[in-house]
Amino acid sequence: MPLVLSGNSQTRFLTLFRTWPNIPESLRAYMKNHRMNLFRLAFALIACGALAPTFQAQTSGAKDSAGSKSAVTTASSAAPSGSAQGKTATELFEDANSYARKKFEAFEKLKMPYDDQLKVKIEREQLELAGRYATTLAARKLSGQDVYYLGMLYNLAGKTEGAYETMQRFLRDNPDTSGERAQNARAIVIINAAKKGALAEAENRLQQYAADQPQVAEDRYALENWLVVSYFNAQNFEKALPHAQQLWLAAQSAAKQKRWSARDAMLNDAAVSLSEINLKLKKKDNAIAVIQDLRRLAISLPSGNLYKLALRRLLQIDPNIDFLKSIEEFIPMARTPPDFTAAEWIDGQPTKLADLSGQVVLLDFWATWCGPCRATLPRFEKFYQRYKNQGFVVIGLTTYQGNAEGKQLTHSQELQYLRDFKKQFGVTYGFAISNSDDNDLNYAVSSIPTTFLIDRSGRVRFISIGSSDVEGAALEKMIKKLIEESPPKNTEN
Repeated sequence: MPLVLSGNSQTRFLTLFRTWPNIPESLRAYMKNHRMNLFRLAFALIACGALAPTFQAQTSGAKDSAGSKSAVTTASSAAPSGSAQGKTATELFEDANSYARKKFEAFEKLKMPYDDQLKVKIEREQLELAGRYATTLAARKLSGQDVYYLGMLYNLAGKTEGAYETMQRFLRDNPDTSGERAQNARAIVIINAAKKGALAEAENRLQQYAADQPQVAEDRYALENWLVVSYFNAQNFEKALPHAQQLWLAAQSAAKQKRWSARDAMLNDAAVSLSEINLKLKKKDNAIAVIQDLRRLAISLPSGNLYKLALRRLLQIDPNIDFLKSIEEFIPMARTPPDFTAAEWIDGQPTKLADLSGQVVLLDFWATWCGPCRATLPRFEKFYQRYKNQGFVVIGLTTYQGNAEGKQLTHSQELQYLRDFKKQFGVTYGFAISNSDDNDLNYAVSSIPTTFLIDRSGRVRFISIGSSDVEGAALEKMIKKLIEESPPKNTEN
C-alpha cells in the first residue's frame, strides 16, 4: 500500500495508510508457527484525495466500454508537457506527484467514465513517469533539497532501495534539517531500515522523528509498528516494549478520525500487541491492564464491536478472570452517547435519550431472526418487571428487515409481525424500529445481541455481548448498582 501525501499544498507530510504490518496477526502467527515474517511494502506517493475519492465517485459510470476506451485515449494524450531536462527537481516531483490527480480531475470535468483497468493503467503510468524523472534527476550534480526530491521520486516510482539510500544521503548531508522534508525522509529511512534489520538506524531516525514536527498520528503508529514487529521477530521483547507503548498511544490519537470499523481495528491491534509483549516479558498483570483500558475505552466511545474484541482478548489471557470487577467501578468522562432513531414504536412513546435523564436505560440491539437475541428477551423482561418502578427503562432496538419466517414483508406487515412476536414472547417493554442501520453504526454494533447500559447521568457504563448466563448475571449486577446510584443533581435554579 502507498505512502500518501496528506494535507494541503502548503503543508505536505506523509500519511502511511495501512502500510504497517498487521502485528496482531503476526503475533498470532508467531504463537502458532513460532516465527514471523514482515509484510513487504511497496511505496508510492500520491496527492491527498487525488485518486481514491474521485475514482469512487465515478465508478458508476464505468459500464460504457466505449466511454472507457475514450477515457484511456484521453489519459494517454494528457501526458505532462515540457522537457524534463529543463525542469527543476521540485517541478519534476510535483509533475509526477500530481499526474494521477490531474488525470482524474480531467475525467470528472468531462464526465467521462472509467474503470479499474484504467485506474491501474494510470497508476502504472505515474510510476513509470516518476522513474524516468528520477533517472533524469540522478544524472545531475545534486545537493540540498534536490537530493530530497530525488528520494521522493524514487519513492513514488516504487524504487525503495533508491529512496532509502537517497534519503539517507539527504539526512546525512543536512544534519540540522527539520520540518516536512526531514519528517518525510526519516519515515522512508525508518521503514526501510526496519525491513533490512538495521534497527539501530531505525531507532535513531525514529527518535529524531518523534522530536520534530509536523507529525501525523497515523504515521507515528505505522513507524512504531515497524519497530515493534522487527524487535518481536528478533525476540527482543524489552526493546519492543517501549515502541508498543507508543503504538498504543498513537492508536488512540489516530483512531479518532476513523470510521468505527477501522478505528476499532487500529485500537485493538495496538492493545493486543502491547499485551502480547507484556506476556512475553512475564508481565501478565500489565497485559491485563492494557486490555482493561481497551474495554473502558470501548464503553466511553461507545463501541460494542471494540468491547467484544477486548473481552475476547481478556479471556484469552485469563479465562478465569472476573471480567466485571474492573468495570463496575469505572465511571467514564462525561460523554453523551449517540441518540437512537426509530421510524415506529411498539408499546412505547417516541422518545430520546435526553428525555430519559435520571433513569437507568438498557438499549438492546436485537433482531427476530437471531436465536441468541430471542434467548435474552425473557431475561430482559424479567429485569424490566423487577426494576421498572425504580427508574429502569428497557428499549429493544431493531431494524426493518423486509422479511420474516422466510416471507417477504412490507413495512406494515413486518410491524404487525413484530407486534405478534412481542405478544408471543411476553415482552411488555417498548420496541423501537428503525428504517436504517444508523443505530448499529453509531454504537458500532457488529454482532447481536449487544446491550448498552446507560446510567442516570446519561453515560454508558456497561456493555453486554451475547446471551450467556454469565453475561446475564453481570448485566443484572450492573443494573442494581446503577439503580442504587444517586440521580444527577438538578442544576436548574
